[in-house]
Amino acid sequence: MSDIAPDPSRRDQPPKLVAVDLDGTVVDYHDEQLTTPSRAVIEAIGRVRAAGVPVAVVTGRALWGTVRTASDLGLDEGFASSNHGAAEFDLGRGEVSYEAVVDVRSAVEAFMAADGAVEFAVAHGLDGWWHTKGFKRDFHAKWAGVIDLDDLLDRPAARIVARVASDNKYGSATRCPHAMRLADGAGLDPLAYHVEVGYNGWVDIGPPGVTKATGIARIAERYGVSSADTVVFGDAHNDLTMFAWAGHAVAMAQADPDVRAAADEVAPSVWEDGVAKVLSRWFP
Repeated sequence: MSDIAPDPSRRDQPPKLVAVDLDGTVVDYHDEQLTTPSRAVIEAIGRVRAAGVPVAVVTGRALWGTVRTASDLGLDEGFASSNHGAAEFDLGRGEVSYEAVVDVRSAVEAFMAADGAVEFAVAHGLDGWWHTKGFKRDFHAKWAGVIDLDDLLDRPAARIVARVASDNKYGSATRCPHAMRLADGAGLDPLAYHVEVGYNGWVDIGPPGVTKATGIARIAERYGVSSADTVVFGDAHNDLTMFAWAGHAVAMAQADPDVRAAADEVAPSVWEDGVAKVLSRWFP
């Protein structure tokens, strides 16, 4: 599944909106070092835009990391959805255009009851990660600083991260079993929170009913484009909602089997510039 040989199930007509995930899709998985898109991917995105088709970013990243890589892609206008759909940035205006928040206190107390060793980080706009003292800073990010638990509890946030020790690394083939147990133990009400279990001890908590699908749907509505005319690219379980929403979903070759199975097409891997190779079919 590392090529793009002809497939009758694939979309033939060019899309009217292209949406790309970031990590594992247009850039290598991030860890301790900053990664940037390849020249092939940047040029492919440029051809899409030159054809008059908008390109959106839809990612689980926090806002500041989203904006940075959107700039690396050459996106100086349009919209980027981040925090699993809970925040949106207007790249042309340089401002937050949408943000939903949740009650931090109830979520944090539930996770602490499930595991006393859990650490937390919260996202507030473009600040960077505010985090508890023991939160492991083992990846490249913008760090706002250490925050006392009492201060963390008192302010709503667009995104909360609960983290436990894990031997899984970001980009592992499967989600972290420790994080999955933590999320199950916390047992947050799905009517109050949306929960995403990550790969390296992370559990992301955001507003209920907010996903990557709602993020790209909001952007598509801004452009007057239907889901049927939207093509999305992704590699992870948090992309499945937008795969289901979009008219054509493209998974990266290195994605988990169930992610690939949910897509309409499988592109070459992120290391093979899969996004660029698929886009070249519509935008040579």
